[in-house]
Amino acid sequence: MEIQEMNNKIKENKQSKIKLYPCNNLRASNVGHPCERYLYLSIKNWEDKRLYNETTQCIFDLGNKIEEYVIQTLKDAGFEVITPTVRAWKVEKPLITGREDLRIKLEDGQFYPVEVKGLSPQEWEKLNSVQDFLNSKRYYVRAYPAQLYIYMYQFGKEKGYFALCNKLTGEIKLIEVPFDYEYAEKILQKAERIYKCLEKNELPPSCDDISVCEYCDLAHICTANIKRTETDIDTTGELDELIDKKQELAPAYREYSEINDKIKKTVGEREKVLSNKYLFERKVIHKEGYTVSPRDEVRINVKRL
Repeated sequence: MEIQEMNNKIKENKQSKIKLYPCNNLRASNVGHPCERYLYLSIKNWEDKRLYNETTQCIFDLGNKIEEYVIQTLKDAGFEVITPTVRAWKVEKPLITGREDLRIKLEDGQFYPVEVKGLSPQEWEKLNSVQDFLNSKRYYVRAYPAQLYIYMYQFGKEKGYFALCNKLTGEIKLIEVPFDYEYAEKILQKAERIYKCLEKNELPPSCDDISVCEYCDLAHICTANIKRTETDIDTTGELDELIDKKQELAPAYREYSEINDKIKKTVGEREKVLSNKYLFERKVIHKEGYTVSPRDEVRINVKRL
């Protein structure tokens, strides 16, 4: 068997697992999504979702293995853990189904819900408290706590835990998340709004964060597209050249600034300094404080394609 054929068999196996399943209600795993329209369409138009590719299927499969690894690691460390024996439980009103990854027993004899997440090394280092999740630049990371809050709400627990696994090193760390009643209430209110929209067959508003729309698997049927700014295409190459040149000069600019600071520090408080090649004269220029008048500033954010 040729190596290409071997690799194709692996790829085909992953592709065979790619399927769409009906979504009849909100789930703890998706209710934290920031776009209410997406959650609405996920139920009403679930069959219109774009199929994900084999790479995403690999991520799903790896996530299941990471969950098994974390559970075994916790057991090996002496923790008593239990895993769900039922497929899913549900919060009745508003209807939200869920299935916790595991529950861990603490000294008080109670079992607390735990959500396992496999993360990149960079993300693993950044996340050390629930606030770190909520402040993340990535919308899906900001949504993670909602899942755990629903678990705590379902089981009536005052706290839960994230078990974060570094996908590079296999390191695991637990993060305690106290129950936030106000936050949980907002999740439940959002769920109620979505169900009311489903009853009325009325689209809820879409979110304003365009980064959420970027990889949305329902963007092709979302009428929010008409509100988005159209993208101009510039094939002249001028912008590419300017950005490339800017990136080339960036290290030199940083070095220039560092050396300039060192020169000021070396001259210190001396008014005049004569070196072998240069004359340095120190001047202090006073600048009056002022209030900046209201104005519009233009900022250009650049992403590599």
